[in-house]
Amino acid sequence: MTDLTQLPNVREQRPLGYWLKHIDGAIEESLGRLFAADGLNRRGWQVLNTISYDPITIAELDQTMAAFLSADEPTMRPYVDQFVERGWAHTAGDGAVALTGEGRRAHQRVSERSGALRVRMMECLSSEEHTVLMELLQRVATHLDALAVETPRQ
Repeated sequence: MTDLTQLPNVREQRPLGYWLKHIDGAIEESLGRLFAADGLNRRGWQVLNTISYDPITIAELDQTMAAFLSADEPTMRPYVDQFVERGWAHTAGDGAVALTGEGRRAHQRVSERSGALRVRMMECLSSEEHTVLMELLQRVATHLDALAVETPRQ
């Protein structure tokens, strides 16, 4: 096992953060091109996909998408508003957002194309390797979340 206390020579071995950022950028680029035909970006797709399961309030949507919220994007409401304007979604009296028939058709169309792209992105891994990779990434994420809570800010 690698001695994790020693920093690797980044000219010879890139660290974890490099690969995570590189992969995220490559995913963003590929999905961006795919979604552009439907006037979406990656975040818009994630919101559309989340709404597709069941009606959801903006507060629930923001909670579901919490990892993507930031000072620049504190809520997913603008995406919902765009979908309402496009006729893809509507808001019920209780505040829950749901897809319209047109929205369901758009979701199905984009879902099929993005699913095919996801398969192509992961074709370099076996099913078992993909499962292990996802488990490892989730474990690291959970561990880092716990460290963030226990580590005092300096």
